[in-house]
Amino acid sequence: MKRIVKTIIAASLMLVSTQAFAQLSVGVGYLNSTSKTKAGDVVSTLPSNGFYAGAEYNISDGKGFGISAGAYYSYLIAAKSGNGSIAGINLGGKATVEEMYLDIPVNFNLSAKVNSSLRAFLFAGPTFSVGLSSTTKGEGSIGGINLETGKHDNYSDDDYNRFDILLGGGIGIDYGSLRLKVGYNAGMLNRYKSDNVIQKRNVLSAGIAFLF
Repeated sequence: MKRIVKTIIAASLMLVSTQAFAQLSVGVGYLNSTSKTKAGDVVSTLPSNGFYAGAEYNISDGKGFGISAGAYYSYLIAAKSGNGSIAGINLGGKATVEEMYLDIPVNFNLSAKVNSSLRAFLFAGPTFSVGLSSTTKGEGSIGGINLETGKHDNYSDDDYNRFDILLGGGIGIDYGSLRLKVGYNAGMLNRYKSDNVIQKRNVLSAGIAFLF
């Protein structure tokens, strides 16, 4: 953690000491996240889908190297079902997980012109993620009769940690005032407060942004 912060500060000071160019981008995109949970010898995964929206500010040296920082709102939703029967009576269940985050990516980037209107770039760095909301809503049925099993707040009920650090990177292109990019991040911290259960998440993103 300290090494990441020191690297970011050093790179920022280097850019400030040169003739830097700044650019703002505002964008939205698609998210696909997979949470992997390990409890003892049992491992389970839960995929979720959603979107992100926010803005990013990039400072470059005008020669292809830059550093960017942004703030994004992320929304994810997942559903998991299970069915079975006891003595001929059908049993069913469904859990819906909704999550919201404030994500703050800090990325280093390298770019190169393809032609006069097209630029390609690579980016990599950490994303500091703060959980705003995480709820699990359960529904069940017995013999075709629907049952309401309640709503669980994963933060206030002391299950999850709100803070996470993800590391990753991606590729993108700038065409005129439009930006297209694809990225992948892997969670570094355990989302559970208990050491007996370990959960980490990976996030794939694809989006479009407008450059100003």
